[in-house]
Amino acid sequence: MKKILILLCSLLCTACMAPEKIIEMQGISTIIGYDLLDDDTYKGTISLLQFDRKEEKTSVTLSADGTTSKQIRQKLEEQTSHDITYGQLRTILFNKNMAETVGIASFLDTLQRDSSIGSLIFLALTDNAEKTINNTNYEEYPEMGSYIYQLLDKHEKKEMLVNSNLHDFITTLYEIGIDPTLPMITNANGDAPSIGGVALFKDDKIVGSISLINTFYLKLFTNNNAFLGDITLEIPAVELEIRGMAKLNHPKSDIYKITLHPIKYKGNIEIKNEEFVNLNATISVSTLEFQPSISLKNKDSLNSMEQLIGEVLSKEFGYILEELKNLNTDPIGIGRKIRSVREYSHLTEEDLRQKYSALNITPNIKVEIMRTGAVD
Repeated sequence: MKKILILLCSLLCTACMAPEKIIEMQGISTIIGYDLLDDDTYKGTISLLQFDRKEEKTSVTLSADGTTSKQIRQKLEEQTSHDITYGQLRTILFNKNMAETVGIASFLDTLQRDSSIGSLIFLALTDNAEKTINNTNYEEYPEMGSYIYQLLDKHEKKEMLVNSNLHDFITTLYEIGIDPTLPMITNANGDAPSIGGVALFKDDKIVGSISLINTFYLKLFTNNNAFLGDITLEIPAVELEIRGMAKLNHPKSDIYKITLHPIKYKGNIEIKNEEFVNLNATISVSTLEFQPSISLKNKDSLNSMEQLIGEVLSKEFGYILEELKNLNTDPIGIGRKIRSVREYSHLTEEDLRQKYSALNITPNIKVEIMRTGAVD
């Protein structure tokens, strides 16, 4: 009797085994991109790694048109004898024109329902997804999927990107009072693709962009552990002379440049009322370089420099805030903070949108120079 039971169990286990997958028959996708062709039609481009020894190339790029991502995938399958698998898919690219006109939420909704696609997959934008993926001019990385993944992964690990993966983007997209961002990849013939800026979204559509360096100001209030990156400021020489830190031997139009390395920081969104908001931040920095050189050995000059740098940062942040208000996009999450106050918790997303462009937002950045480095 025991032998019969063992035999039955072995037969059941065999019947439940997953279908056999032969590596030579697999086309492993590393990246997929979508371009908008017209109002209802999209082009999907995919890069596949293939391990068939009969094939000369280890990777191949395929493209197909369709009205949905599922239809595009079906047409891609028709173009290859390999089974297309998404288990190693690391990056999804979207055409900027597509993200500006029709949005990307419908595609993301479909992708996040696919159990073979992880929630930490990178999202990015580019002028033309097909050309970026099919860039064969850069010989050091003939397979663009692997290169773009490493590019985004490096910046993600250094906390230089905001909302760069599927999970973060979807979470921010559907949260009231904050808007997502995504990195933008530039692609010049003969050069490796690089990150050329960060796209600003209102809902799931692009409304503008900022430089990667200027995400410094966003991260002050959205990520307490982010790597802010070194920042270089330009200060008119006359401002230094007024504060007694430099004697001008050059025309008053001369500019002093100072490079700072943030050591630690803390940002706080202070809600006065529905109309007035203060963005307060304190940053401890080390000074890496002055051009021309300035000595900060004197305590008074050090305090004056801290005050001056704080004023310059606050002024530049003010320009960025005005641009964000004009675009009616809120990547900092000021609306979310307003809604967290009990008396404003009833505000809807539409209410916050209407109030945001009229908000009086005051940036106040204070700087403490912890180390003066080589400028002494």
